[in-house]
Amino acid sequence: MEILRSTADLAQLDGPVFLAIGAFDGVHLGHQAVICTSARHAHSEDGTPVVVTFDPHPAKVLRPENPPHLITSTPHKITLIRALGVGHLLIIPFDKNFAQTEAEDFVAQLTGSAKPLREICVGHEWSFGKNRAGNLALLRKLGTRHLFSVVGIPPVKVNGAVVSSTAIRARIERGDFAGAAAMLGRDYTILGTVK
Repeated sequence: MEILRSTADLAQLDGPVFLAIGAFDGVHLGHQAVICTSARHAHSEDGTPVVVTFDPHPAKVLRPENPPHLITSTPHKITLIRALGVGHLLIIPFDKNFAQTEAEDFVAQLTGSAKPLREICVGHEWSFGKNRAGNLALLRKLGTRHLFSVVGIPPVKVNGAVVSSTAIRARIERGDFAGAAAMLGRDYTILGTVK
């Protein structure tokens, strides 16, 4: 898997480009639905699928006083995404400067670099841009303007509960590892070096 480090790097890929975008903490069943749907659409149109994520997790920059306990570190997330068979991963450095990017400007960066951008696939509640002003409705509006399709993946449920990173964290914190595993689609693991 090739790792890209800036939106400008999308210009080196053969189009059409299909993007699956999200924080993807945990790469749980909902995230897998976003990534795999995007990859399937890309392959059906001889396009290039790219997973787009952020490092560090946006909440660590936006809420440093109360950051979430992450399910996966960035190296672990990379390993899990690689296992899904996607050829390209764009990791956008998320800092205070990037957090000030307007939603429309972020999309303009993507459309300006991907030649052409054919589709963006996200989760149903994905938000983006300064003050999280962008949502699925705005993304669809921008898609019409910039000639790309938008796919919003509906909630994935396990035993009637919506799969989310927040729900998985809650299960891990109370020791319900079986419940966390059901939503992750694998056992809960930690990747690291033991010294």
